[in-house]
Amino acid sequence: MNRSAARLPLLALVLLLPALCWAAVGKVALLEGKATRTPAGGAAVAVAVGTELEVGDLLTVGKGNLKLQLNDDSVIMLGDGSTLTLDEASFGGQERSFLATLGIGKLWAKVSKAVGKSKFEVKTDKAVAGVRGTIFRIDAKTLLAAANGKPRNVTVVAVTKGVVDVTAKVKKAAQADAPALARDGGRKQIAPPFKEISKDQWEDKFVQLQANMKVTVGDDLWQEATLAPTDKPDLFDAFVGKNQ
Repeated sequence: MNRSAARLPLLALVLLLPALCWAAVGKVALLEGKATRTPAGGAAVAVAVGTELEVGDLLTVGKGNLKLQLNDDSVIMLGDGSTLTLDEASFGGQERSFLATLGIGKLWAKVSKAVGKSKFEVKTDKAVAGVRGTIFRIDAKTLLAAANGKPRNVTVVAVTKGVVDVTAKVKKAAQADAPALARDGGRKQIAPPFKEISKDQWEDKFVQLQANMKVTVGDDLWQEATLAPTDKPDLFDAFVGKNQ
């Protein structure tokens, strides 16, 4: 064998290395309106049906909706004005690992059945939703009307099928000091004002949501509820309904 022939396998391996280092985690399956993909360290480019996605991509939906098909057969849909960063993805072997961050907007997911210690998580600035073979929706939004009259960011996780574990850090509720009771000669009762808690006084909250349950999470908000018929569907629900 001559030297040129011996070098061919090595040359083929060198040419193949970039392709091995870059692995698509899924692709755009459906697009209504406009959306962009911004690779890590790169510039935003418009996406179309068939566009492949990779770890580190920031997906931004303009006016419209976007459907993604992941390589493990899971499906993600994003609503109008949503941003999603693909933080981690590994679908090799029998264990799956997928982590994404919803910056703002609406996300619906149908997660393929997990195997072994597989992990599928979607996080926002308020909570982390971890799932194993389920259908759920997560909204990261701003409530314009809050208890103190100021807008606040909240995350809403609603489960249609399966189980979703939701964890978050929430400010501990403010408590009043117990008033000193009158004693020894009729000393007067003292009623001190409520104390404000400092920013570092947080508590870990956890709930395992079953089908038809939801939770709303904010800095100082943790509200569990059931999905009610009075919950009106929105335009994103309509998109999901016809494209599942």
